[in-house]
This record gives sequence, structure tokens and C-alpha cells, in this order.
Amino acid sequence: MSAAAAVPARPETAATLRSRRSALARALTAAALVVPAAIVLRGALLGGVLFRRDIHLVWHPQVEAFVRAIAAGSWPVWDPGPAFGQPLLADPSAMVLYPFTWLNLLMRPWTYYTVFAAAHLVFTAAGARLLARRLGASAPAALLAAVLWTASGPLLSLVDLWHHFAGAAWMPWVLLAAERALREGRPRAALLWGGAMGTQILAGSADMSAMTGLIALGLAASRAERRPLAGPHNLRLLGTAALAGAFALAVSAPLWMSALDVAARSDRAALPAFVRTYWSVHPLALLETLLPALWSGLPLRPDWSARLFEGREPFLGSLYLGLPAVALVAAALAHGRPRVRLLLLAVVVLGLLVALGRHAPFYDAIVTVLPPLRILRYPVKALVPVALAWSLLAGLGADAWRHGTARRRWLAAVAAPAAAVTLLALGGALAFGAFAGRIGPAVLAPDVPGADARLAAGATRLAIGSLAATAALALAVARAARPRWARPAAIAVGVLAAGDLLLVHRNLQPVAPRELYTHRPEVVAALAATPHARVYAYDYTRADALARLARGTAWPLARAPEGWPAEASLALAMQMHLAPATAGRWGLRSAYDLDYRGLYPRDLAQLTQLLRALEGTPAHAFLLRLGGVSHVVSLHADSFTDLRPVGQWEGLYREPVRLFAVPEPLPRTYAVGAARVVDGRDALELFVHGDWSPGREVLLPSGAPIAAPYGFTGTSRVVAERPDRVRLEATLSAPGYVVLLDGFAPGWRARVDGEPVAVARANLAFRAVAVPAGTHTIELTYRPAALLVGLGLSVLALAGAAAAWLRRGAGAAVPA
Repeated sequence: MSAAAAVPARPETAATLRSRRSALARALTAAALVVPAAIVLRGALLGGVLFRRDIHLVWHPQVEAFVRAIAAGSWPVWDPGPAFGQPLLADPSAMVLYPFTWLNLLMRPWTYYTVFAAAHLVFTAAGARLLARRLGASAPAALLAAVLWTASGPLLSLVDLWHHFAGAAWMPWVLLAAERALREGRPRAALLWGGAMGTQILAGSADMSAMTGLIALGLAASRAERRPLAGPHNLRLLGTAALAGAFALAVSAPLWMSALDVAARSDRAALPAFVRTYWSVHPLALLETLLPALWSGLPLRPDWSARLFEGREPFLGSLYLGLPAVALVAAALAHGRPRVRLLLLAVVVLGLLVALGRHAPFYDAIVTVLPPLRILRYPVKALVPVALAWSLLAGLGADAWRHGTARRRWLAAVAAPAAAVTLLALGGALAFGAFAGRIGPAVLAPDVPGADARLAAGATRLAIGSLAATAALALAVARAARPRWARPAAIAVGVLAAGDLLLVHRNLQPVAPRELYTHRPEVVAALAATPHARVYAYDYTRADALARLARGTAWPLARAPEGWPAEASLALAMQMHLAPATAGRWGLRSAYDLDYRGLYPRDLAQLTQLLRALEGTPAHAFLLRLGGVSHVVSLHADSFTDLRPVGQWEGLYREPVRLFAVPEPLPRTYAVGAARVVDGRDALELFVHGDWSPGREVLLPSGAPIAAPYGFTGTSRVVAERPDRVRLEATLSAPGYVVLLDGFAPGWRARVDGEPVAVARANLAFRAVAVPAGTHTIELTYRPAALLVGLGLSVLALAGAAAAWLRRGAGAAVPA
């Protein structure tokens, strides 16, 4: 044996063991942050595609417009596809200035969306963990809070609402930065807070940004001193918040200034109460925060569906926060840091009250005190910060389980609430199971196949929930009886709470085969043969539209691709008849799309409503020709007898996909020699009843009328275009107007032979430019002033922050 071999191995030092344990803890923490996302998105990670609701209807066409704009060398500011063309960057849901969006230039859309969803779930979990630590939770408790937040129903329900989802993902990070800045009071910390807020705004959800900002103000208020009110401490808090807010607004100025500019010309700022409070949470539906899918999993009768979910699918697919988590939250409220728990409790209570919307007076009270909130819609969104606060309380409660609390107080404050929710879940399970014969006819829609089975499945869900709640109750009682069991009981109830949420939400986000996005409908190929085609795709999402079908409703599906889930088949069926706004996926221009978000210019919104009201009359075809609509796609035929059938294809509904050609539509661009000053309601009346030829005379909102000279002739054609600019070549025998049947917006600027001229709003919704006699080149470019000013503010703010940061850093580096 060699001398070297004879030397015994040195024992590992304590530092080495600590280092290994630390590395193991970091690895386990990272795994715990990733696992929830992997579970709830496993279908997409294994090759399926996320598609639900607005993902395939709105997001995919929107992101294709963004990619086409960049590929064409344009600024991504205008989308020529929907409703004669609409602002792109100014639409917050397009997320044009959100850095993650630019990955679309490198990935297929379906791949991007999976990466987007998974990355934001892991990102927000990490932020929630750090925020919980900042609020005083231990490392294991903070990790539990992160998992519960990531697996909560309100957050996971936002996965198919990308901008709200990204905004919600930033919530814990903004609050973490706020807590740090308010505690330290340093400019750097305030700038970090402002940067986080600004990025959240760029994610596109005004709702999530506003709610996060209000919670951050609550953090500041909780740190304020009562006396003196204007003392140095409170002034420092105020200054920190002001600096952060100013920096956030400056960084995000290109978005919010552009968005407000568009909203000011729309009806968004004056939304009626019934629109703002749509998707309010009925008090019975609020039970779903504790009872998983109590109502949303059932085929409800129309009156019950209207009462609970506005007669549609719920805005949030799940409100569930967890039955076992009640024992953790109750423990946090019974034992913990008063400032933190009271703030989180206030978020939970106020969020629940606001979510009730029109079913209670609290929402009206808040928008009365804060009128800018009237621009926001759907009170149910208030449950998202509720879910975050609930998760943080549950994490703090896990620590409370491990600390001493008087037995009597523990039983009253923790075991009693756990017993109450256990009885609630058990009662629901027994009611659905034992009284199915009475409950079914009262709440379930008649003649729905499998309704009884779904009621039985609901009873099973409630029974499983009651078992989980019973286990949490048993652990709470055991913890009171045997204080030495506190630590293992805390671990057990934490695992139970996390497992319960992941089990309930494991299938919340369904996936479809990739062919949903790669399939090219036959009607698209037919439309591609027409240069400058503009299509009016009939919208069947409204009940009055369904009633117009020749043989009743188009739903349910008559057929489905083999092996496809029903929901994915329905999505494919909608794309096959170019349901708005899917035509934009293939670069098709559409017309008269309904304004579901209230962001269209008022005149265009009224024109669109008029078209729907005139369906079946001669004026309907006139409006189609006025907008240069070349084709109509629909599932029914009786409303379009004055149009020419072009073809039909078997889709997935009982009705085929029909394509009609509009006779003699106006060309996309043309020249006229006459102008009349008519606007608003008078113009709409002229469209319906007046003797007016749009091919000869243009309607303008202001200016002086002109009569066409005898023998006027004029032509105009598109010679080049990109999404943000169009070049025309026009020849006029006398001075007149060149009309372009693309949507008008004040940001459009024109040059005739290089000289700037004004762009007028023509025929309520389109563009016109005054042009002298002769042959001229007309170039229109979209550069809204609000965007340019916002970009200037953002650049100045970033440059100033960078300079201040570097100067302070250089100063700190100077030795004393």
C-alpha cells in the first residue's frame, strides 16, 4: 500500500456541509417554483397548443399583425386588418412595448405562447416567494405562498387573457419593490419600484396595474406615522412614492398616452354601468372561492346562467382559492405581524366586495370616489389580488402553525373556521348527491346530454374537497392537542393546501392539436384571388345573430375532427368561417367588426351598429359598398339575397361556410370632385335615406363644400404600402379629394408630392386628402402625436435615471 493511500480521508468541514445543504435547498426551491407551472401547463409543454377563447380569436391575429409590421420595416403602430384598420401599439392588449412580446419574431406563435405562460408562472412564483420573505415569512412558508399563488384559480384563469396574465404576474414584484423602497427611502430603490410599475403598465392591463398601485399605496399608508402627519418620515414616504410613480408613468408613457388618446375619441371613457359591471360575481358564485366549480362545471338553465355568469362562460374559469388553505389563513389572522396581516386582510375583504359589482353597493362607491376607474370593466378581476393576498396570508399562517398559540384561542380562531368550511363542502356534496332529483331540474338546462353525470361529478368534487378540509381540520385539532406536533402538522397542511389546488386546476387550461393554427380554411384561398379584398365576417357570438340562422342556432357542432376535444373543435369551426377577428391571421382586411372593447372611434362604432340594424334592407348592401367590402362570409343566406354567392364549403357546423361577393363595391381608393359638409347623425341618415353617390361626392365633418366641375374625372391606385404607410398615385382633371377606404385616425399624416397636407375624415370613418389637378403622389404615414411625445418622455426618463444611477454609483466608489 502506498503512503498516499494510507492517509485517511479528511472529514468534511461544517462549512462544506452547510454549502451542500444550501445548494440542495436552492435546487428544491427552484423545483418547487417550476413544478406548478409544469403541472397546469403539461399539455402545452408536451406538444399541444394553448388556444382557449381570445388566444385564437384575438391574440393570434394581433401578434401576426405585429410580426408582419416588423418584417415590413414598419413601426408596429397600426394594424390594417380589423375594422378597416385600427391602432396597434395604442391597444394595450397588443403588448407591443412589452419586451417579452418581441420573442414572437423568433418563435412560432403557439410555441411562444407556451413559453410566455410557463415563464410568467415561474416568474410570478419567484416574486411571490421573495415578497412573502420580505413580509416576514420563513423560507418554507414563503415557498408555500408562492405555490398557492401560482396554483390559484384566479391567476391560472388569466392564462388565456395574456395582458391581464402578464400584469398579474408582475403584482408580487411591484409590491416587493414598493416594500423595499418604502423601507429604505433611497432614490435607487424608488427607481426600481417605478421600473417595475412601468413594466407592469407596458404589459397592457390597466386593471392589474391600478389594483397593484392601490395595494402599494396601502403599504405606504401602513408605514406612515400618525403624528406628526407632515413629519419627515411621512414626507419621505410621499417623496419615494412620488418618484416611483413619476418614473413609472414616464417609462410607460408611449403606451398609456397613446391608449388614452384613442380612448378619448371612443366610448370607453363613458362606459355605461351595465357594461362596466358585466361579469360581476353573484354572491352564490362567490362560494366558488371555497367550493371548486360549484356552478361553473354545470350546464345551467338559461335563467341561472344569466344570473351567475351573464349567460356566457365565466370570465375567470375558476375562482377557487382552496379549502385546506382556510386553516392556514385563519392561523395567520390569529397570530402574526399586525401591520402585514391587517393589510392583506383588507385586500381580501375589499377585493371580494368589489368583485360583487352590481350585486352590492361597494363597486359603485369606489368608482364614485375614484372616477378614473370607470374606464375599467368586469369587477370579477378584483379576485386576482384577493388570490395573491390569500396566498401570502396562507404562507404566513404556515409559520403561525409552528409557533405557540394558546389552545383555546387556536381552537376558536383556526379549528372553528376549518370546521365551518368542512361542513359547507360536505353539505354541498350531500345536496348534489342526495337531492340530485330536485336540484337537477331546478338549475340544469333541460335536454343537455350528460347533465346528470356532470351533476354527479360536481358532487364528487365537493366530496373530495370536504375530505381535504376534514384532513386540515383534524390537523388543526391535533396541533392544539399536541403542541409538539406543530411542525409536522404545518408541513402536512401546507402540502394538503398545495396539492388540493393543483389537483383541482390540473386541467384548467385545455390544449388543442397544433393543426388548429396551421390549418388554412378554404375560404381564405378563395379570398386571396381578389386584390385588396375586404371581408365582412358575420359575428355569431350574439344571441340576435344566432336567431338569424335559417335553421336555428349553429351550435352545437355537427361534426368534429377525429380525436379532437369538443372545445378545440369549436375553435377550429370558428376559424373556418373567419369569426372576428381571425381573418387577420392570414393578413386579410376586415370590415364592420363589432367593437367589444369600446375602443373604436365613435363614428365607426355607430356605423357598425347601423349595418347590423339594416340587415336585410337595401341600405345594408349600400353600407357594404360604401366601405369597399368585397365579400361577406356567413353561415346563413337569407340576409344576403342581394349579394352574389361565390362558393360554400362544409365546415363543422350544420350550416356550411358561405362566401358572397358584394356587387360593385367602391374601390379601396378613388377620386371625387365634390365634397359636402355632413357629419354624425345627419350622415347616418343620409346613408339610410338620402340620395347620395359616394363615388362622386365625399362627406366631410368640416370645411367648405365644393361642387364637382362639369366632366370631372379622377383615378387613384395603391402603388406601395406597409402597415404604417400607404403610397397612392392619383390623377384628377380638377382639384378634388382622393379617398382611401381605410380607417381614419388623427395620427395619419399625408404628403402630396412631398408637401404636407391635412388628412380629413371622410364618410364618417375613412380618410381623404385634398389634391390639386394633375397627377400626384400621395403618401400617408401613421405617426400619432401622443406616441411621439410619449417616446420622448420615456427616453428622457431612462436617460435621467441612468445618469443619476451611474453618478451615485461613481460617488459611492470614491474612498473616504
